[in-house]
Amino acid sequence: MEKLMHERKKINMQIQGKTLKDVEGFLRVPGGASLNVVAAVCKLGGRDMMLTKLGADTFGDKILEDVNILGVDTSTVIRTKEANTALAFVSLREDGERDFSFYRNPSADMLLMADEINEEDFQEGDILHFCSVSLIDAPIKEAHRKAIEYAISNKCIISFDSNIRLPLWDSEESCREAVL
Repeated sequence: MEKLMHERKKINMQIQGKTLKDVEGFLRVPGGASLNVVAAVCKLGGRDMMLTKLGADTFGDKILEDVNILGVDTSTVIRTKEANTALAFVSLREDGERDFSFYRNPSADMLLMADEINEEDFQEGDILHFCSVSLIDAPIKEAHRKAIEYAISNKCIISFDSNIRLPLWDSEESCREAVL
């Protein structure tokens, strides 16, 4: 079975209340678009590998604990003390839609360097899956370009989740240029 490789991870803090300013407690839930795919692949019996950088903090520990339970290969996960694991606070608006507040400038995953991506992690038939937020800033943007280069040269499948979060980008134009 193919191996999926994912690059972005964060902790979602699901809010038990109406708005962030009114909340009295949080539920810590590892998630995010790529991590949700990791979990789904493993639950369906696939093999999964995480290529990411996590903070050397309790949130990074929680992500590793949860994905290890699922059987994810975390041998390529890098831990750093230079930045914390990304956080997203998720609340529900009155209309039932989710509202996100991100804490990630910089977060550990944003510090993933191109020279930390190894070609031997990309084998024919593997699937590289990543999201647009990985293309916002250097050095993670260059790390993803390197991963894409290795995926193409090793005949991997590339899966891209646009998952546009415009508040994280400098401008709509910079988002458009990176994603298209």
